[in-house]
Amino acid sequence: MNQGWLLAIATCLMAQMPNLFGQVAALDSQRNPARLEAAASAIAASGDAGAIHKLASRLSQRTFLRRLDPGQPEQSDGEHLLRIFLVLADHPNAATEALCVALARNAEFVSVSWRLNPLLNALAAVRPTSAQAATIFRETSHSGYVGVNGPLLARNGSPNALAVLEEIFADEGLEVDERIDVAHRSLLAVRTNAAVAEMCARLLARRLDSSRVRLAIAESLFDYQPKPWFGVAMDQPVPPDWKLADEPARAALRSLGNTLLGQADVPASLRAAIRAALEKLR
Repeated sequence: MNQGWLLAIATCLMAQMPNLFGQVAALDSQRNPARLEAAASAIAASGDAGAIHKLASRLSQRTFLRRLDPGQPEQSDGEHLLRIFLVLADHPNAATEALCVALARNAEFVSVSWRLNPLLNALAAVRPTSAQAATIFRETSHSGYVGVNGPLLARNGSPNALAVLEEIFADEGLEVDERIDVAHRSLLAVRTNAAVAEMCARLLARRLDSSRVRLAIAESLFDYQPKPWFGVAMDQPVPPDWKLADEPARAALRSLGNTLLGQADVPASLRAAIRAALEKLR
């Protein structure tokens, strides 16, 4: 990179700094919720680790959260906070991950349970998932958020994220029906991802505690039954076209499909779905 480009970048950064300083100052001075949201969102999108750290500090404070979304926390819809976390999810980096990890362990922030939903979404947007973030997903999966975490982890698709998802499916401490729902809602939409197919192959090669969970994993990869799986709920996951699978994914799915066809306990309807999928995965 030549000196001209370096100078241009430096000039641009210097021009942004006064505005960013003003946004950070607004976190403490601003009383209008919409303007406070705007300042916080600008910081969330800035990529500036120092400013994002200051935002994390403010989001851990009850007084700030009440200025942002006035009213009783349990009665507030949290619209301003939700939009800030959408910005964080759209601009993932190490600083936004640190913010999410810190707030997930902050008693004031998590005192209102719905706040974890947008936080987990923003945390999952950071790739690859770190060991610290994986710990947050493990902990929250055992405190009522497994249905939230499943699709987020599958969509993230990085090694630590998929390791946590694999643990969820094998966890006998979680309800069977809960894990079945996680399979359908998590795996279907990413079944052309080679890493996801390989994770499922590992799970199906081991002796899971429930044959129903095992079946749900297999059918999420090869079948599609929206009405029985999801009812009439909106925003249902849909399977990607098999044409989107690259060769590593095709190879993993072909191998797993043929293995399943050789197993006597696979139902006839799933066998038919596997054969149809294998035809398209040639």
